[in-house]
Amino acid sequence: MSKVLGRLDPRQPARERGARLTAADLDARCAGLSGAVAGARGRLPEGPVRAAEGVLARASERRALAADLSVVALAGATGAGKSTLFNALVGQEVARVAVTRPTTAEPLAALWTSPAHAGGLLEWLGVPRWHVMPGPQDGAGDDLDGLVLLDLPDHDSTQLDHRAQVDHLVQRVDAMVWVLDPQKYADAVVHDAYLRRFATHADVTVVLLNQVDQLAPADAEACLAHLRSLVDADGLGRAQVLGVSARTGQGLAEVRALLGQVVRSRAASLQRIAADVVGAAAGLQDAAQDAGTTIRPVPEASARELNEALADAAGVALVEQAVGGSVRLRGVRATGWLPTRWLHHLRRDPAARLRLGRAGVDPALVRTSLPSASPVALARATQAARDYAAAASAGAPDAWVRSTRVVAVDAADALGPDLDAAVARAEVAHPRTPRWWSLAGAVQWLFLGVAALGALWLLGLVALRALALAPPEPPTVGGLPVPTVLLLGGLLVGLVLAMLAGLAVRGTANRAARRARARVIDQVAQVAQARIVEPVSVELGTLAEFRVGIAAARGQ
Repeated sequence: MSKVLGRLDPRQPARERGARLTAADLDARCAGLSGAVAGARGRLPEGPVRAAEGVLARASERRALAADLSVVALAGATGAGKSTLFNALVGQEVARVAVTRPTTAEPLAALWTSPAHAGGLLEWLGVPRWHVMPGPQDGAGDDLDGLVLLDLPDHDSTQLDHRAQVDHLVQRVDAMVWVLDPQKYADAVVHDAYLRRFATHADVTVVLLNQVDQLAPADAEACLAHLRSLVDADGLGRAQVLGVSARTGQGLAEVRALLGQVVRSRAASLQRIAADVVGAAAGLQDAAQDAGTTIRPVPEASARELNEALADAAGVALVEQAVGGSVRLRGVRATGWLPTRWLHHLRRDPAARLRLGRAGVDPALVRTSLPSASPVALARATQAARDYAAAASAGAPDAWVRSTRVVAVDAADALGPDLDAAVARAEVAHPRTPRWWSLAGAVQWLFLGVAALGALWLLGLVALRALALAPPEPPTVGGLPVPTVLLLGGLLVGLVLAMLAGLAVRGTANRAARRARARVIDQVAQVAQARIVEPVSVELGTLAEFRVGIAAARGQ
C-alpha cells in the first residue's frame, strides 16, 4: 500500500489552498503585478522585472488557450521510471522506455480531448507529438477528460536541448509531477534547479517516489519521510509526496485520483498562474529590499531651504539690491535736497538696468542682464535639491532613494530658463510711490523758494551798494539780517528735511527690497513645485504603486 505524505489540512482555509481562486481573483493579482512592474521598471534590476513581465505575458497567453484543459507534466531524471509511469497512466506503451539512458528526446502528450481543441495549446507549449485517448466521442467515458498529460525529456540528460525543453515546459504547464527514484531522490540538481525555485507552486506540485517496490517496507517509509523533509526544506510544504511503483501499479490509483481532481477543479491553470504571480512578486520585493516604512510628508524647512537656494541661484540677492537701490534713487529724486538733486538724475535706475518690471519682458533679456549665478549658489541649489529628495524619500527603499535624487538633481540642473522666467514674472521693480514723497518735494521747493528769496534780497542789497546807492537796512531776527536768515534757513531746513526724508526713503526701500525678495521667492517656489516637488512626488508615487501592486499580486 502506498503512503502519501502531504500538508493539506481539511481545516485549512480553502482560499489559502487555492481552491477558491477565481478568474476575477487572478485578474486582480495580474493587475497588481502589472502595477508593481510599472513601479519597478527603471528602478530595480532588470532580471526580476523581466521575469515578472514574462509571467504576465505567459499568463495572458495561457488564459487565451483552452482554459478548460489542464496540462500536467511528468518530469524526472534518467532512470527514474517517468516514461514507464506515463505508459501506466495512459494504459498503453506510448512512450519508449530505457533504464540507463534518456529515451524521451522530445515531449510527448497524451490527450484526453480532441487534437483540434488542444492544437493551439500544444503549439504554445512546443509539444510536437501526442497520443489521443478514447473519449466520449468514442463511446468511452473517462474521469480524466480534459487532461493533457506530458512526458518530458530527462532534466539531467547530457543533451543540452533536452534540458532546454524541460526548462521551457516547466514555465508553462499547469501542474508538475516530479518522478524521483530511491537512488537519486536527494540529487541536488532537481532540488536546487527546480523544486526550490518553484517554492510558491506547492498547490500545483506533486512529488512521486517511484520504484518503492524495490525497497523493503521500512526502507520505503524511511525514504518517503526523508524526501518529505527535503521537499519541506525546498519550501514546498503543501506539496504532496507519494510513493508509487509504475511496474506493480502501487500508488497509481492515488496518482490517477490526483489527476482527476485537477481535471474536475478546472483550477490548475489559475493556480499555476497565481503561483507564478506570487513568485514574481516575491522576486521584485526581494530586489527592492522594501521594509515597508511609511513615507512621511516633507518637512516645511526642507521646502523652504529648496526655495531659498533656487532663489539665490536665480539672482534674488541682486534683484533685491536693485529694487532697493531703485526705490532709494527715486526717493532721493523726489525728496532730496534740491541743490544736489540733479546729480541723482544722472544715475541710471538699477532696476531699469536689469530690465526688471517691464511688461512682457523677455526672460532671455533678464538672463543677459543678470550676472551668471556663482558656482557657490549653483552648488547650493543642487545640494538643496538633493537634500529635498533625501527628506522626501526618507524610509523608501534604496532604489527609490536613488531615483528620487536623480529626478530632483537633474531638474535642478536644468532650471536656468525657468528661473529667468520666474524673475521676469515677479512684479518687483516699481512699487507704488508714497504720497508723502510729493509733499516732501513740495516742502523742499517751498524752502528753496525761501532761500532763493533771501538770496535775491541780499543780491539786491549788494547791487544797490555797487551802484553807490544807500540800501535800506534789512530787518533783523536775533541780530541776523532777515535775508541772510531766509537764505541760510531755507537751505539748512531743506538739507535737514532731505536727510530726514532720506532716512524714511531708506526704510521704504528696504521694505520694497524685502517684498521684491518675497515675490521672487514666491515665483521660484512655483517653479520648484512644478519642476522638483511634483516630479519627486510622482517618483515616490511609483513606490506606492509598487507596494499596492505587490500586495494585490499576493492576494492580500
